[in-house]
Parts: sequence; C-alpha cells; structure tokens
Amino acid sequence: MLKSGVFPGDTCPVAVFVRRWSPTDQCYRSVYHDSGRIVAMVDLRDLGLSSYEDRAYRSLLGLGPVSAMDLAAASEVPEGRIYDVLDDLETRGLVRSHSHSRPKKFLAVEPEVAIDRLVDTQTRELRAEIDRFEVLADRLIDDLSAEATVEERFLTTAIGTADATELLLERIAVANEQVAMVADVLTTEFDVAERGPDVLDHLADAIERGVSVSMLVPHDLVAAVPGGLVDRVEAEPFDADEFAVRTTEDVYGAFFLVDHVELCFQVVNPMERADVIGLINVKDPSLTHELEAQFHKHWEESEPFRPGE
Repeated sequence: MLKSGVFPGDTCPVAVFVRRWSPTDQCYRSVYHDSGRIVAMVDLRDLGLSSYEDRAYRSLLGLGPVSAMDLAAASEVPEGRIYDVLDDLETRGLVRSHSHSRPKKFLAVEPEVAIDRLVDTQTRELRAEIDRFEVLADRLIDDLSAEATVEERFLTTAIGTADATELLLERIAVANEQVAMVADVLTTEFDVAERGPDVLDHLADAIERGVSVSMLVPHDLVAAVPGGLVDRVEAEPFDADEFAVRTTEDVYGAFFLVDHVELCFQVVNPMERADVIGLINVKDPSLTHELEAQFHKHWEESEPFRPGE
C-alpha cells in the first residue's frame, strides 16, 4: 500500500509514505521516502496497541491459525493475559476467531486491513480530542471574557474628605503589587489621629499580602505626624522589606500610585493648599508609567527616613 504527500519541513512534494513488510520484525513498518532518504517512523504501538497486543499480532502473522496457548508460548505473552489480549485485538478488528474449533483458533487479518483500521481509529480519537479542545476553548473564552474588563482609561471622583478617604482605602485594599505614596502637607480636613490608624491598617494588610509600599514625603511632614503613628510604623509588619519611607523637599501635591496602572490624586482648594476637597481615581497606564518614572527618579535622590533624627 502506498500513500504520498508533502510532509512538514519539505521544500517540494517529493516525500511519500510507504508501508513495508519487515521479515526481521515480522510486521508492517511505516517508512518515509524523502529526497532519497528512508526513515522508519512507526510500529504498532505507535498506533495504539499495547506491547502484548503488538507481540501477539506479529506472532499471529507468522503462525497462521493457532490456539491461544500456542500463541502465548510463541509471543511470550503470559498465559493469564493472552485471552484478554486476543479479545482486544478482535475488538479492534485485527484478529478473527474460529469458535467452532476445539481449542478455539485465532488468525490475524491482513496487515493492510489491520493498519488501515488502526489508523482510522486513531484518526477518529484525535478528531474527537480536537473537537473537545475546541469546545473547551470556546467556553473558556466566553467565561474569561465575561470576567475581564477593559480599562484603558477610567476615572472616578470622590468629593469631601470622608468619601475621598474611603476611596483611597478601597484602592489600597485591592492592590496586588505596589502602593507608592507622595504627599507634601497634612491636610487640614484630614484628622491624622483619627483616620491615620485606618490608613496604616490598610497598608499593613497590603504589606502582609506581599504588596510593596513606598512613601515619599518632606521631612517636616514626618515631624508633624503624631508620635503614636510613627511608633506603629517602626513595628511589624512595617519593618519588612516591602515597606520604605524616604524624605525629600522636591515634591508638590499628593498622589497614590497603585499596581503600576492606577493613580489617586488629591484635589486641593486653590485658595488653601492644605484644604483637600476631593480625590480623583484614574486608571490610565500611559499616565501612570510617566509619573512612576518620575517617582523612581525622586526616590533614588531622596534620603531614607530614620526615626529620631
């Protein structure tokens, strides 16, 4: 039997697929003729048979009609397994049996027929598996698409100190990688003694989740923070590597950077620098990357905060 066609890697249609009988192996083997080369490719086990089934079928080809026990001896398939092996081969259409003889005799079908049946079976199974993967892929795409949201640019506002603080705490709570904070003054409306512990609690939770928290502030702002909050920052989990405070005099205004794609800006009263009237939450990767680069530049030029100095 001869089949021809082009195979992967060929530069021209000169490859052909040929089944040849191997007297040494006592079975049909598949070979490729490709530009003068002959390369053995598969045997019966490559087409789905077990080693016992392979050996039994090869032996049957040379023995002719034979009993199960004689086949077991010739093929070295254990006698306790030979009937199961023959049943499987018969189910696959590779063996015929003569039930009227005593003992029952078995005969291998012609190799061309056997190989075609094995290839057909493997092809059906592969097609069924491909169909299953395609259905699974479609379902996963639908499920994941329903869960995903496209947020190239999104803006949320909160008016008033209370709502602004709640929005900020919400964004800290959902951070997975990073929170970077910049502030130049303590706002008059923000009660540090009252709301400061809430902010630190959310930052502590973030640090324990593995979120990196960085704070860049003027030195005089740190000096204005109540002593109890400073003491808290010196304890766990703020002593972890994920938390750092640096001081600089070259920051103006305040913003909070979350997970490299999200920003929170304080909106200040233009007539009073320390009077915050709201918070803008922006999801804009391009803007965030630009400000993050500036943050890292100032961070490298700043000084580590050392309590007591």
